[in-house]
Amino acid sequence: MSGQSEEKIYKIGQAAKLVGLKSYVLRFWEGEFEQLEPIRTESGQRLYNDGHIALISRIKTLLHDEGLTIEGARKRLDSPDDGAGNVFQDTGSLASDVVSQMPLFSHEESKDALDKDVLREIRDELLEIKDLLK
Repeated sequence: MSGQSEEKIYKIGQAAKLVGLKSYVLRFWEGEFEQLEPIRTESGQRLYNDGHIALISRIKTLLHDEGLTIEGARKRLDSPDDGAGNVFQDTGSLASDVVSQMPLFSHEESKDALDKDVLREIRDELLEIKDLLK
């Protein structure tokens, strides 16, 4: 491998599991918080790095633990007093560099296993949406 350190990249399901949320919550927050801009592959798959995970954890804390509204959390993230908010403003601008330089998944996983995991995740999310529409 090259001498540069490799940043860990997470698929949306992995990122959601790390912070204790569902994937659809991350997709929703992406539309609500401009700071949260996951990396996109050419096929449109969302990928998250450690900076994204820290931002998602901060948003979760603001909404769930501190009881702020989405608007209140947005303002807190934008304020200079919130040290965590300004760290993530340039995350999206690095997306193409990260995608072109970093491996998307660990080498232990086979392509078949990834395909099955992605399909299983999509199925589970569709079932959740179906239950919400009942």
